[in-house]
Amino acid sequence: MRYIVTLIWGVIMGQLMGFLSGALTKTAYSPKLSLIFSVIFVIILFALPPIMKHFDTAK
Repeated sequence: MRYIVTLIWGVIMGQLMGFLSGALTKTAYSPKLSLIFSVIFVIILFALPPIMKHFDTAK
């Protein structure tokens, strides 16, 4: 369940960041591109804790 909620919030925040960055750089807002980048970022967030746990020296 936490992965689903994280994915939903990641997509929402990615869309928000895509819109704001488009407005600040005066370029067109692309929801498809923002969705792709936000999903990739959320997948990295899912994979990061097991990777960090693997390299933990204090077991």
